Amino acid sequence: MYALNTKNYVFDLDGTLADSMPIAVKIVLDFLDERNIAYPDGIVKTLTPLGFKGIAEYYVTHFGVPMQAEEIYACFQARLQVAYSQTIGLKTNVAKSLKGLKARGAKLHVLTASPHIFTDACLRAQGVFDEFENVWSAEDFGYRKSDARIYAAVAEKLGVCADGYVMVDDSVDVIKTAKRAGVKTVGVYDAAWEKEQAELREIADFYIVDFQEILAL
Repeated sequence: MYALNTKNYVFDLDGTLADSMPIAVKIVLDFLDERNIAYPDGIVKTLTPLGFKGIAEYYVTHFGVPMQAEEIYACFQARLQVAYSQTIGLKTNVAKSLKGLKARGAKLHVLTASPHIFTDACLRAQGVFDEFENVWSAEDFGYRKSDARIYAAVAEKLGVCADGYVMVDDSVDVIKTAKRAGVKTVGVYDAAWEKEQAELREIADFYIVDFQEILAL
């Protein structure tokens, strides 16, 4: 283990900055439940890196939902827009920790699988959008967060080498992929991934439970 020494912090949104996982998961799984479509245990782990548009595509290709992916996404969108702009809040101590990092000269960025229509609405509603120099959706890069190429693309945008920034995320798969790309990582506890916390703690360069712990790294 080594001390975290970087100016660039790149944060995931869902489950990392925002306490959105329970609501978002319910919305996308309700779509299947309402149509009596069975799905396997652990499907959330598969769906999370895809983003909502990717989930819609997955429902067509893997569950044979007799709709266009665009139609499925529209079903999600109607409910998600309300949730991200009105219901979903930040996780405990996120806002003050972001301010603390900035006070130390850190440069803050967001990289999320969620589209801007939800991400930007959430961050603006919570009053932290302007804390970030860049708010990126994976769609901006044309890669999913499960694709190591996105982390090289982020490094290029930041003008640094891969180890010149840290990826802060709650997903085991994202942390694994970012590490393969040479990026420093901070794993974040989220109750949605309770069963995977031991693995996340083991593979991430750093691991935090309370968000303000990031100030001590």
